[in-house]
Amino acid sequence: MIDKDTITHRHWSLRVGRADPETRVAPETYGEIEVSLGDLSQAIANLVLTPKGSVPTEPEKGVDTLGAIDKHPDIGIPYLSREIWDAIRIWEKRVIVEKVTVSELSFAHFKTTILWRPAEGVVSELQVTEVTFNG
Repeated sequence: MIDKDTITHRHWSLRVGRADPETRVAPETYGEIEVSLGDLSQAIANLVLTPKGSVPTEPEKGVDTLGAIDKHPDIGIPYLSREIWDAIRIWEKRVIVEKVTVSELSFAHFKTTILWRPAEGVVSELQVTEVTFNG
């Protein structure tokens, strides 16, 4: 159990243990937290992996990956890039997105690289968050 009184950071969240795309093994993360830039990066990854319409109280939150299904990469990749860009801009006010790149790893498997920086603070260099998701 986490004692919240011992956390000294303003921005923090529980660490999400996602399975490695290649090995499909999730790391043990029970009781661990993400703070500072790690919290922001995790928030971006969570947002990208949230299907639009899956949050009952906020149906517009997330990314509509279904709109890119069965589309030629020339159409689907720009669509996903715009969806990811818009979702982060609307739902994660703590960051400023500089660039979103989506690439196809294999059929219906994509990788997105998001270059971002915190909206406020002393850190001004770009940060990178990579998210791999299956269609």
